[in-house]
Amino acid sequence: MTIELRIFNGKVKLKTILNWVLLLFVIFIQFGCANESVPQGGAQDKEPPKVKKITPPNKSLHFSSDKIEIKFNEFLKASGFSQTLISPPMDKRPDFHIEGRTLTIKFKSQLRPSTTYTINFGDDIQDLNEGNKVANFTYVFSTGDYIDSQKVSGTVLLAKDNSASDGMVVSLYPKDSVDGILKSRPYYFAKTDKGGHFEIDNIRADKYLIYALKDQNYNYLFDQPNELIAFSDSIVNLTDTLPKQITLYAFEDDRRKLALNETRSLAPGLIRFVYSKPLKSFKLDAALSSEVDFAYLNTTKDTVTYWYSKYYTKYDTLYLTANSHKLDTVRMELHFIEKDSLEHSSRYFLDIVNQPVKSKLDTSSKTNLNLQELNKPLKINFSRPVIKINETKQLQILEDSTNIMVIPKFILDEKTKQFISVEFDKKENTHYTLEMPDSMFQGFFGTWNKKTTYRFTTNAKSNYGNLRITLKTEHPENYYIIRLLNATNDVVKEFLFSGNGERKVSAENILAGNYKFVVIDDTNKNGEWDSGEFKNKIRPEKIFPYKDTYQLKGGWDLDVEVKF
Repeated sequence: MTIELRIFNGKVKLKTILNWVLLLFVIFIQFGCANESVPQGGAQDKEPPKVKKITPPNKSLHFSSDKIEIKFNEFLKASGFSQTLISPPMDKRPDFHIEGRTLTIKFKSQLRPSTTYTINFGDDIQDLNEGNKVANFTYVFSTGDYIDSQKVSGTVLLAKDNSASDGMVVSLYPKDSVDGILKSRPYYFAKTDKGGHFEIDNIRADKYLIYALKDQNYNYLFDQPNELIAFSDSIVNLTDTLPKQITLYAFEDDRRKLALNETRSLAPGLIRFVYSKPLKSFKLDAALSSEVDFAYLNTTKDTVTYWYSKYYTKYDTLYLTANSHKLDTVRMELHFIEKDSLEHSSRYFLDIVNQPVKSKLDTSSKTNLNLQELNKPLKINFSRPVIKINETKQLQILEDSTNIMVIPKFILDEKTKQFISVEFDKKENTHYTLEMPDSMFQGFFGTWNKKTTYRFTTNAKSNYGNLRITLKTEHPENYYIIRLLNATNDVVKEFLFSGNGERKVSAENILAGNYKFVVIDDTNKNGEWDSGEFKNKIRPEKIFPYKDTYQLKGGWDLDVEVKF
């Protein structure tokens, strides 16, 4: 903008000057004296606020001030400071106030003499623009001659797989508190980083109980059913100068109430019930029920698959009993089939479904063949449960290259009745065709299968090897579970071990690849890994992972030794 000042007869026109002065004053007010604001644009800020000045300084001795001012390099977001804890607790909670870049803390009660206070802010301090949090920030001061200097550090791991657990609140309680984490906030705490590590400083010399909590509602209490918990079975003694390193194992304590989470009609004659926790028993009463109905639980025992034969039912009221308690009444709209249409529609015949997706290219016909493991039975999945098998008919398997036909043996799965396991002598790297004759298997609705063929090819022997394993223990009084895992952490083989000395075992004809071991200390000797229980102070069974990975090549015998 260009400002022109005109002079008439050697004099400046007064009214014009006053107008320009007023304009400049407005510009100065708007731009020169404008309020400070958060800069806009540029790269995203990922850094948390940094402290520029603290009054009185952090870790002050003979503290006598009635307030603390902490200035940061960024504007701060307003906060209720619900996560901020003060140890030891004060009679009245201080006032916390944020203005711009400054946090002011004003005390409302008298401080104790010769006492070290720690203010831990949790995640309450964040920058205004991006919400970046200042992690594990504490302000420490003493009203006496020294600051408490005890510390404890360590790691929190997930008990089920020994992986690091980040964001866990590790807290200390007085040794005489009874389940303090259920009803009161901790005296001292810190949060674990991405590696599961924590460190708590400036602790008063004493003995403490220690916990780790995945705090879902940020109240420092173990009061939610989905919160992970960890605890030590011994007192943490911080009365000496020896450094304390502690490893805690977090687990999900089953504190959920039994509840029906989902009821869904999946198809005619099929309902799924999903519960909040594993079931011990289940019963359904309804008009659609009959003696031929059956149900089964999934592997985690919290989901019921229920098959019923009155597939023509459109609506019904279901009365559900779980774990011997009648819990729910559900009115449902159901998938259904008209009675007269069942036998006239091909979609209701018993079909082969959900076969393996792993495939191998057949170079001769340019088609994909399902890849079958040499040392595992062929699995054939059906669209509905099988209730009858026509014994006068037989499965046949044709070796494609020789046209030799064999009659395999098969077993119907007792639990689901929805698949058969087919056994026969397989050759390596060979194409086969399974032929299922018409009306050999009868489905749950009374319809039979149509004639079906299924093509597959076997893997080559050169893709398999053998592991020769020597197990050794230095604790013959313990019971152990040794698991061999593949690269995707699937259990390939499992061994139970107890007693003195060593034992030689093997895992034969397993696919070439990378393998590793985990050892479980089976304290209750039930052959399974068991999680913990906070109420009865039962810690989860320890899992010892082995860092070594063993590469097994096709056609190899590999000797390994596992010590525990």
